[in-house]
Amino acid sequence: MDELQQYVSIFRKWWWLILLGVLLGGATGYITSQFEPMLYQAKVTLIVGNFVQSANPNSTELATSQKLAQSYAEIIKREPVLRATVETLGLDTHWASLQGLVSVILIPNTQLFEIRVTYGDPYTAKALADELAHQLILQSPTTINSDQEQQVEFIKTELGELQRNITTIRQQIRDKEDALDLEVTAEGVRRQQEEIDYLQARLGSLQSTYASMLTFSQDNKVNNLTIIEPAAVPFAPINSDNARRNAIAAAVFGLILTAGVAYLVEYFDDTLKSTEDVERTLNLPTLATVSYIKSMKSEPSAAVVSQDIFSPEAEAYRTLRTNIQFSDHNADLDTLLITSSTNGEGKSMTASNLAVIMAQANKRVVLIDADMRRPVVHRIFRIPNRLGLSNLLVNPNLDLDHILTQRKVSNLNILPSGPIPPNPAELLGSPQMSYLLDRLHEQADIIIIDSPPLLAVTDASILATQVAGTLFVIEAGRTHSRTCQRAVSVLAQVGIAPLGVVLNKFEPTQTRDGYAYYNYYASPYHRTQPDQKRKPL
Repeated sequence: MDELQQYVSIFRKWWWLILLGVLLGGATGYITSQFEPMLYQAKVTLIVGNFVQSANPNSTELATSQKLAQSYAEIIKREPVLRATVETLGLDTHWASLQGLVSVILIPNTQLFEIRVTYGDPYTAKALADELAHQLILQSPTTINSDQEQQVEFIKTELGELQRNITTIRQQIRDKEDALDLEVTAEGVRRQQEEIDYLQARLGSLQSTYASMLTFSQDNKVNNLTIIEPAAVPFAPINSDNARRNAIAAAVFGLILTAGVAYLVEYFDDTLKSTEDVERTLNLPTLATVSYIKSMKSEPSAAVVSQDIFSPEAEAYRTLRTNIQFSDHNADLDTLLITSSTNGEGKSMTASNLAVIMAQANKRVVLIDADMRRPVVHRIFRIPNRLGLSNLLVNPNLDLDHILTQRKVSNLNILPSGPIPPNPAELLGSPQMSYLLDRLHEQADIIIIDSPPLLAVTDASILATQVAGTLFVIEAGRTHSRTCQRAVSVLAQVGIAPLGVVLNKFEPTQTRDGYAYYNYYASPYHRTQPDQKRKPL
């Protein structure tokens, strides 16, 4: 069942490629067929032996004729027959070119075989079939010379004479038997019986001679070749239906090819695409799966949970919030680090949306953009980045409340990264960072920190030792399993185990459960208030 679901998932992901392969294959097969010339096939049927005239052919004669038919099937494709055919018909072509046009079909359990000729012109196809049969007869051992012909005629004459004599003697015997019944004297009976015995002996001799001559005649005719059905002009082309057949065959080939390619791509693809992949590879729970946010394709915008509170993505972040609240670490979870293996996996969007969701649950939240190399949070919330974390770490005496930015979401304060410093890692590992976190704890129930990727720099691993929990963001279908394992091992080296994974940019249609989940939260049934959206922060 799991294997079947895997195939279904592959189809859902690659259906467009499979459909494209079917359409392109079918169209290619159909268009190619339109340029094929029409072909016509003529056939002539021959028989080996004299079984049309023989009422009781024996098994030896049948077996011999079948073997001869196989031999003739090979002879007809040889140069003598083909060359003679071309010369007789006056064709402007080489005899060897006919080899691919001629086929011989042996009819099972008979002495019949067919010569089939496929050609672009129906009349030429008929002429070729008839002439090939004629040339085969001329050049086969069935052709007899004049002496043999005289011998055959003599045998025919003798057989006829014997047949007449046998008929006459049979009549004489019947007459004598009738006369015998009328005899009344012993002498008459004896004389009639002697004459009957003589006639019967004569009849037996004639019948024996007839049988011998007939056997000789039949033996000489086993090798006979006779045309029993000459070729007719084929008016219907044999490839008239090729366009449909070729289109279907090409479409099936396209289906198999693209489905095979899709399967191979998935087979060799070691990216993490589902919660099962995450748990199997990293042995970590998946706290939430977030589908791809289209608004992030070009330019980061306000947190999605503020734009559409009923979207599947917003519900996914609520699920993440709930899973964090009911986790074993919730009692001490006042600082949360959001990181990933590499850049672009959506950790900043995850941190921003989680911060908004937490604030909507009446928690005092501070969101820190600790990615002082490629900061994004200020762009998501569209706030200035002139002052921020880097300023506070360099000068702890600055007014914290002045640098913290409040948005329209209640209970949410944002600390942007500030100007990019030359030494981010040193600043994040400095005592000033610990001091700043202590100050922020005084006015926040939870601090959410957006950090650089784990494998790019050491910033995230430094921060991980200063927080209560770490969330690991993975981009579904992009992040390789070995990359994630390396990132988790980086945290393990500093004694940190992630709380769990957020599977980001997840394709719901790749799995049956994800597809149902997405459909439920995207359906009008769930959107009890479809117009209830919030303006961007």
